[in-house]
Amino acid sequence: MGDNDCSPDSCCYNVMIRGFLRNNSTSKAAQLLTEMVGKGFSADIFTATLFMDFIIHSNRSVLL
Repeated sequence: MGDNDCSPDSCCYNVMIRGFLRNNSTSKAAQLLTEMVGKGFSADIFTATLFMDFIIHSNRSVLL
């Protein structure tokens, strides 16, 4: 995205995080969350809900 002068917004980050979580790629989702916050976007209620839903549905504990 960045190579084409198209910067992701918080919605794009949330969509990508959701995709990683649906494919059980929790480390990639966490890395993306760190990148998102590092670029000045807030982890909002939608972001939190993605991680909470993952934890609830997978019966796992995720440490970020």
